[in-house]
Amino acid sequence: MPLISIQAARAIAIELLQLHGAPADIAGDVADHVALAERSGHASHGLSILPSYFEAVKAGLLIPAARPSVLQDKGFILQFDALRGYGQHAGRVVVGHAIKRAQNQGACFLTLKNSYHLGRAGNYGEMAASAGLVYLSFINIVGRPPTVAPFGGTQARLSTNPLCFAAPIHEGRAPFLLDYATSAIAANKVRLMAASGEQVLPGMLIDSEGKPTRDAHALLAEPHGALLPFGGHKGYALGFLAELLAGVLSGGDTIAPSHPRDGGLRNNLFAIVFDPLSFGESAWQQSEAAAFTDYVTTCPPSAGQPKVMVAGEPEADLQKKNLHTVQMTDAAWAMFADCAQSSGLRPQSCLT
Repeated sequence: MPLISIQAARAIAIELLQLHGAPADIAGDVADHVALAERSGHASHGLSILPSYFEAVKAGLLIPAARPSVLQDKGFILQFDALRGYGQHAGRVVVGHAIKRAQNQGACFLTLKNSYHLGRAGNYGEMAASAGLVYLSFINIVGRPPTVAPFGGTQARLSTNPLCFAAPIHEGRAPFLLDYATSAIAANKVRLMAASGEQVLPGMLIDSEGKPTRDAHALLAEPHGALLPFGGHKGYALGFLAELLAGVLSGGDTIAPSHPRDGGLRNNLFAIVFDPLSFGESAWQQSEAAAFTDYVTTCPPSAGQPKVMVAGEPEADLQKKNLHTVQMTDAAWAMFADCAQSSGLRPQSCLT
């Protein structure tokens, strides 16, 4: 498992993105995003995903120079169309606008449609929480066949539809951060597991006949298997909710089969960003949040667990640990390195 320099890998990612048509600032946003995903322990949304983006560029499904366009700017509501551009750029831009609106008016309701892959949803939650704001979002996925079976079903009818919630706790502590797919496992993680020859855990995947399987290749094979929702009916309901909020309210479509499935992964986003100070006094809020957090995290840990943590702390710890270098799996490194090599770049410069 190679150890790579984050700075060197980011530089190569920027070169790759520009070689495939992205302007310098968009390339920087995408490279920053995938590098932070690697540092956060989410390799499924990191450097190894870039080759799939470039295939989409070649197919005309991803427009590398596209920038988000305003559809509606009215009071608390902001709506944008990403015009099939890079999601990591569009997401940074529109969430940045929502943060400013929430700081000025107390809250903002945000939608974004027609974005290529938005990447790690937690990135946008961290943006809002670092500005002292609370963030809640749902994302749906259209443009490709569904990958997730509904609770009680044997065929895919939904997508992984991630949700994200982030909120500051108090100064000096990582924000509370939820970021996970409404499926039992993210599809990109299964892709990496298949490449590495790993099996998924029981209860996460069914094959094309609706039978339980641990074979990661079942999701990618023809005919496709399907992921299962996390928590049974609970994850299924949240995935359904993502379609209603992100798909319908954004105007970007749901996964319903009447819409084109041309292979171009498109994300639609619905988010609420608000200032907690609209609800009370800052010092008391921080004191109460800190007291509650301390109460929970001082719980005696169970066997094999070093301590009780708050959601978001594992990522924050990894970001500090992986500030300069990060270890990639052999399969993930091969995907990134082969792409760089075929473009005339030297991925070996990333190795430490």
